[in-house]
This record gives sequence, structure tokens and C-alpha cells, in this order.
Amino acid sequence: MQEERYGNVPVCYLDPDAIELQRAPEEDERILTLLEEGYDCRTGSEVSWPVLYHLSHLRENLTEWLPIGAEDMVLEFGADSGQLTGGFLKKAGRVVCLEERISRCRILARRYAEAENLTVYAGDVWKQLEWLGEHGESFDWIIAPDLLMLAVQHFSGEQLQAEALRILRTYLKPGGHLLLAADNRFGLKYWAGAMEPHTGNYFDSLTGQGMTVSKRELERILEAGGCQEAVFYYPYPERWFPTALYSDQRLPKAGELNRNLRNFEGERLVLFEEEKVYDQLIADGRFPEFSNAFLCVIGPRMEEETIYVKYSNDRAKAYALRTDIVKNMSGYEVRKVPVSSEARAHVQRMKEWEEKLTPLYGRQQLGVNRCVMKKEAACFEYLDGRTLEERLDELRSRREYAAMTEEVGRFQSLLKETLGPELVPFEKSRQFVEMFGDPEFLRPYQGAPVNNLDWIFGNLMETETGVCVIDYEWTFEVQVPALYLVWRALSLYMHSREDVKGLGWMAQAGISAEEEAVFEEMEHHFQLWLLQGTVPIGAQYLKTAGRTIGLEEMLKTVRKNRVQVYVNRGEGYSEAESFWVETKPDKRGVVHLEVVLPEGVKNVRLDPAECPCLVKVKQMRGELGGTYELEYVHNGRELEEQGILYTTPDPNLTVTNLVWGTQRMYVEMTVQEMYADVAYACMNLLNRVRAAERIYRSGVFRVLKKVRGVFKREG
Repeated sequence: MQEERYGNVPVCYLDPDAIELQRAPEEDERILTLLEEGYDCRTGSEVSWPVLYHLSHLRENLTEWLPIGAEDMVLEFGADSGQLTGGFLKKAGRVVCLEERISRCRILARRYAEAENLTVYAGDVWKQLEWLGEHGESFDWIIAPDLLMLAVQHFSGEQLQAEALRILRTYLKPGGHLLLAADNRFGLKYWAGAMEPHTGNYFDSLTGQGMTVSKRELERILEAGGCQEAVFYYPYPERWFPTALYSDQRLPKAGELNRNLRNFEGERLVLFEEEKVYDQLIADGRFPEFSNAFLCVIGPRMEEETIYVKYSNDRAKAYALRTDIVKNMSGYEVRKVPVSSEARAHVQRMKEWEEKLTPLYGRQQLGVNRCVMKKEAACFEYLDGRTLEERLDELRSRREYAAMTEEVGRFQSLLKETLGPELVPFEKSRQFVEMFGDPEFLRPYQGAPVNNLDWIFGNLMETETGVCVIDYEWTFEVQVPALYLVWRALSLYMHSREDVKGLGWMAQAGISAEEEAVFEEMEHHFQLWLLQGTVPIGAQYLKTAGRTIGLEEMLKTVRKNRVQVYVNRGEGYSEAESFWVETKPDKRGVVHLEVVLPEGVKNVRLDPAECPCLVKVKQMRGELGGTYELEYVHNGRELEEQGILYTTPDPNLTVTNLVWGTQRMYVEMTVQEMYADVAYACMNLLNRVRAAERIYRSGVFRVLKKVRGVFKREG
């Protein structure tokens, strides 16, 4: 076996001749160059889907949380360029990576060149696996996220993926675990209009094309492969940049699935709001069937099992952590774990905040979730109860808005009474300006010296023993206006709940519209302070993603060649009393309409388009025995011979002389749709021309013209 070395990491290959025939794609050469230059994807300076795909630190979120021990042997089967590898290297005793493409192996080795527990093998992954088996290698963990695809490329037959599973499991140590991932054939994003990731076509996934599998299909593959024990996880929003992983023991709650646009690689349709549909699926207990992806951990059940993972590492390293809910013999426990060395101090401070907040909140019999430090993790009780946010959402579902307002008032009173003894006149400190900027406040405020900024509805839980604050991560020894805490809780709750924005909660809390703007400025600065230069995935999406095509845009395209006809039977115009007439312009662009009018029509209005346009009516006649000329008014601007210019998205022509009993209308016209800015520019130009014409025709201008003629003759 030959090898080449990158720092401490060897890249080994069984077949040097086959490796030499491989040519590195330009994409891989670019990624390798960026690594050699020390590029950090957190800066977001490279606006590129391939760069995000290979180098984003969020890729590790899929598997970094696994309970891999310091003595464990890990095999990464199909390691690609090492997007997941870093999460294993910091935990395992040894990591072995198998990858077919030599260029990806070189990226992987260069990326982790300082690692002392990594070996990379290049070439046919199945031959490499066989070679490792011949040399007595077996593993505690086999990470094979793309196993189903690799099986199709290597095996043949009806149960080729099950066969691949059986083979791979023979390389596990007793008690070992195998992990695989898959895109869900019926993932909600495909219904909403995302392309199938492997074919690049719309709806291929739903029709069985590509490399996606349904949950039932995956369960059948596992059963055929002899996998009797498997735990399903559901990465959200997908498996490339997951921010959370749910399980059957901890499924998502309504309102949690609100970040659904992830089309970095190309365009997508947006046929409906996925968040609202997810909420309905959650209520119906069917989220697992429509999750965009699956992650399966195959092997014996562990004494301690992770049932939920949430990552908060799309921000500065000093605050990058992971929240786990784990289940063991003692019950459930919530853990906050640093995912970077820089975040250890932040996690350790949570115990200090518990000790400071307990006596402060205890005055109002308000509990603080108990914190215990275990190694580097801050561990909290998993409390049973209902958060105030869940209580509000329950009332909202029944449209009991008055009761919601009462609950909000109770929340504000509790905050005021809790902080009351600590409140002193607010003064800006140096730390305040660093965290929140230097806003111009409109009036004096009061504030406490220590503040839990996350005093929000979702963090106040009603339990059997009373109300408890379950999360106080964002506690700081910095004075802020107490009213800002109220604004923050109200703003976060109302953000995605349009129907409650008109209930006047801000005004009832004594927060004016001007103060809202000031607090928004504070919050924006605070979020930037948490990032400390990190470009989050949402911002990178805005720069990198393909085009999103909404339903309204598609409908406008469909409606391009049709005219909407409104009829008035004496009760005015309405959508209910309208219908569409399909049009097809002739070679000269002229639309010929024959409109059959229902009985009892007193008047008619035509809407020739749903956007600014230029319309020229060549003929409009009514039929009643014979035909007669129809007269009309419009909401556009006459351009003499050119027609009628409309700057409104709702252009119309209203007939003014329709004779009772008219059975048909015949219309000939041309319709040229325009962009709004073009229509406004034309209107502005027309106004200037008309103004010039008025000046030219004015008596003053005629006098000046005569005077000018006199001076020219005398000169």
C-alpha cells in the first residue's frame, strides 16, 4: 500500500494506477486552495454553494452529537471531503475514513492535517473495507450517511441496499453502532416545490425518481438487512445544515419549524407556507412521514439515549453550544454542551447565573431551573409542565384573544414584581453600549443590574410546584431598561403570528411606536454582538441561494393571457360576480374577445391585466338584436394614438352605456404588460410633455415669443 502525507495524516491507496487516472475537478481544486489559504467559512466571503457544501461548520451538526467515547474506533464510510469528520476527531480514539475520490481525500487530509488519530484511504470503498477486514479491523461506530447511494453504485439485485447493510454490519464490534442518512421521498419541501437533490428536477422525488426513500421503504430496507434495532432521528430543516434533530420521543412543536428555505444549490418553487403546513402535520401526528430527511442509528439501545438535539453554533465561537435532551435510568435531563473550546466559559457561567437569579426570583415564589455542572456540560432538570407560550398558543387556536391579553398582562406584572426591588434609574454603561449600541432613548427608564434577557413566554413554565424559569442562558451583569425585556418577549412571540399583531399589546404595555423602533435597534445590535463577525447561514442563503419562485408569481404568468370580467347586477362589483375569459392574441398582437353576459346585468367592467400595462382599444361593441358602440371610462391615462397607460396593478375599463338585455360584448384590443418602474417613468414623461404643452399654449408664452421675434428683427 502506498501513501502520501499531509501533516500528520496519511492518505493511503491500494491501487496507485487507478488513483493516477483520476483528475481533480475544478471545484475540488478551489476547495483545496481555500484550505491552504486558511479560509474560514464563518466569514462568508466566498459566495458559493460548493464552498458552503464542503466547508461550512454546520455540516458537522448531523453527527457531532453522537456519544462517541475516547476509546472508540470510528469508520467513516464514504467520507467525501470530511464535512462530518471534525466532530469525530475531537472525541474518538481513532478515525478511519474511506473515500473513492482522491481529490476529496486530499481535501480531507489537508483539512485535518494536525490530527494524530486520523487515517484516510482512497479508492474503491468496498475494496478498502475488505482490506481492512483482512487485517483484523473492526469498529465501534460506522458512519455511512450515503450508504444507500453507494450500495446502488456497487451492488445489483432486488435487495442491494439491504445486502450492503448486512456486509457493513459485519465490521462492527459487539455492541457497535451503524449510522446512515437518507432524503425523504415525501419530504414536505418536495411538495412545496424543492427540486430532487440528485436529478435537479421538480417533483422527481414524489414520482419515485432519484435517490430518495420514504420512511416505510427505509424501514423495509432495515428489516431486510437484519437491523432489528434502529432509532429514527429527523434532521431539520434538512441533513446538509441541520439546526435540530428530533426523534419519535421528542417531536417538534407547533411554531418550531420556521426556517424552511434552503435551496442553496439552485432555484425552487414556493407553492405554500411550509411552516403552516408543518403545524397541521404536527397537530395530526404525521411529522415523521413528511420530515425532509432521516438519520438512523442502528444497534443495541444505549443506557443513555439522546432524544433531541438543538444547535446554537451559527454565531460567535464564544457562544456556540448544543442543547441535548437525554433519557437514562433516572429519567430525562437537559444539557447545554460547548461545541468549541471558546464556549466553555459561557456554559460554566450558567451555574453562576442560577445562584444569582434564585434569590432574586424566589421573592415572588418563582423557580429557577436547577443547574449542575458535569464535566463541560451544564445540566438542567427536565421539567414537566406547560410554558406560557404553549398556553398562549392554545388560547390562540381557539381565538380567545381576550384571554391571551389577560395572560400577557399577568406576565408583565410578574416581571415588574420580580425586578421591582432591584430597579434603579437606568444609565448607559460601557458594556451596554458594546452590546446594544448607543440608542437615543425618548424618556428615562428603570433597570436592574442583572438581567435575564430571555425572560420570554417560551422560558416560563407552569409546573406542579409553580412557575419556573427553565432557560436563562442570556443572563448578563448589564443594566437594560426593564421595558426592553417586555418588548423583547412580545416581539419574539408576535414575529410569526400575524393575527395577534393588531391586539394592541405594545400600547397596553406602555410602549410607543417610536420606542419600538429604538428597542428594535438595540436588538439588532445585540444580535450582531452575538455573531462577532460570523456570517450566519441565513445571511449566506441570501447571497448564495438560487431563485425562489412564489405561487403568486406563477399565477401571474398563468393569468397573462386572460381577461377578468366583472358584472354588476345592482349590488356593485365583486370577485364572486366575476369570471375569466381566456385570450389568444393574433399575429398582430390583437386580442379578440367575445363575452357572453348573464341575465340581469346592469353594467360590466373588464380588467385586461393584473399589472401596469398599455392598452389600446380598437373596438368595443354590444349585441342586442344588432350591435352598437360601447362607451367606457378607465383608471389609466390617455396617450392619444398609443392607447391608455396604466400604472396601477389593477387596470380596468368600465362600460357606461350598456343597454338592458345586452347578450354579448365584442372587444378588440392590444395589451402590453409593463414593469411598474417603466410605467411610472412613462407617466412622468407624459406629465412633463403635457406641462410643456400647457406652457406653449399659454398667453404668457405667446407674448414672450412675439417679443423675442421683435428683438431678432431689430438685431
